[in-house]
Amino acid sequence: MYDQPKAGHFFGVRNMPFLLVVVTSAGLLSAWLPYQMMYFDLQRFLQLGAGLIVLSFSNYNVYELIVLAKAHISHCSALLVMAIFFIVVYCLVSFAPLVAILDAGALLFIALMIMHVFIHAARWKLILWLVGGGAITFVLWAYAFLSIDRLIIQYDHLVRSEMALGFSNIRQFSDVAVGLMPLGLLYIVSRSQPSFIAALLCFLPLSFWWYLLFLTEGRAGILSLTIAMTVALVLFGRAAQWPVATLFSSALAGLAGWWFVNPLRRGLENGEIFHRDIASDNNRFDLWRTAIQYGIDNFPFGIGPMQFAGDGRISYAHAHNLIFNTAAEWGIPIALMLLALIVYACWKIYRRAQSMPDADKPIYSCLVMAFVGVMVNVQFAGAHIFPLSSLVMALAIGLVFGYRDSSQPPIERPIGPVPIQATLVWGGIMLMMAYLLYAGMELYWLSVDSRLLCMQEAGRAYLYPRFWAQGRLECMQMIAPDHWLFWSWR
Repeated sequence: MYDQPKAGHFFGVRNMPFLLVVVTSAGLLSAWLPYQMMYFDLQRFLQLGAGLIVLSFSNYNVYELIVLAKAHISHCSALLVMAIFFIVVYCLVSFAPLVAILDAGALLFIALMIMHVFIHAARWKLILWLVGGGAITFVLWAYAFLSIDRLIIQYDHLVRSEMALGFSNIRQFSDVAVGLMPLGLLYIVSRSQPSFIAALLCFLPLSFWWYLLFLTEGRAGILSLTIAMTVALVLFGRAAQWPVATLFSSALAGLAGWWFVNPLRRGLENGEIFHRDIASDNNRFDLWRTAIQYGIDNFPFGIGPMQFAGDGRISYAHAHNLIFNTAAEWGIPIALMLLALIVYACWKIYRRAQSMPDADKPIYSCLVMAFVGVMVNVQFAGAHIFPLSSLVMALAIGLVFGYRDSSQPPIERPIGPVPIQATLVWGGIMLMMAYLLYAGMELYWLSVDSRLLCMQEAGRAYLYPRFWAQGRLECMQMIAPDHWLFWSWR
């Protein structure tokens, strides 16, 4: 049997999901550190650093992925996947500037994180699910303490845009919360008997996270978690009562806290309780219509990856919807394939929930809630683009499909040395990471240099995040029109 390199032992089979939790925790708690960098940009650097660490020691994991693919994917399916891949590469090279390759690399990076979590979670024993849930619960506690401290100190002059500490935009808090909050519930169910003490330890920080969701008026996050709880009850019934009851009761506590202890209500008049019209679409429908029109006008290849952030309209840098954004930038056929993949994944989860032993359903219900939470939320936000929320998505998706219940045989490790084919694939991945880091740094300096100009062009001090906090490509092209990232073969 092939032994993994000693240097990568910590990042081996059992520890990679924990690394994502650590990086997410560092991003959330970075507000304690004094520095001048935007939170969004710092979290992107943390994300890229974690990816570099994981992928540097992953040649054996690539071998495992290839073996799994051969075992579960037919020859015809593999040819179809390869054909789609080459079509996408052709579109990138022929129809978009080089910055599009950066965006494609970022999405491939998230896909690789999902695959790695899948492999590692497939071999977790019950104790590791308990430790994993405990680690996430600790993150919930730490961020709650940080936010409570800020709330107490600045109670009399807080504003809504500053309530999600550590995020450049309060909406990014919702994008992270919809995945982490259900995963924290693993601490309750990953034990031989449900524990009231464990439920209380989860209930308290979850209540404050709900409080922040209500305080920041995070409608997409509240909707996503509500649907997640409903799906868990429908699929698992009584088996999901502990995690769902804990999450629901903490929502009621958070709602009560928002109603009775609301430092933001002092600026409202005439009995108002919201800072904005929560019945409005906040330009979502306009963005979605624009994205669909891009897909239709540029059928079948779309306007090109990341080009929603360079379409000449200095507005949002993405469509706030995973499917519509894909239709605009990658083309309607790719968007339909992605939608079909999501529907197929939901069907697999449903079938598995029906056949799973009752003893395994409590853990799986938490994973399903996290999956439903992130997938519903991403239809109203750019969570797949933002650094921390995309890592949480990778964690939630990888865990729900990597989980092995007691009726399933464990995934066997392939025996023998890593073949040259797997090493070559791993080498290609490392070249992708090198380009991601180099081109990302080039784009970072362009984003920093163009920040003030973009605010002047937009007429307000507002950033439009895509890869970095200032993500509008046309603003970057104003200061460096001949930069190689904007070269194109068109």
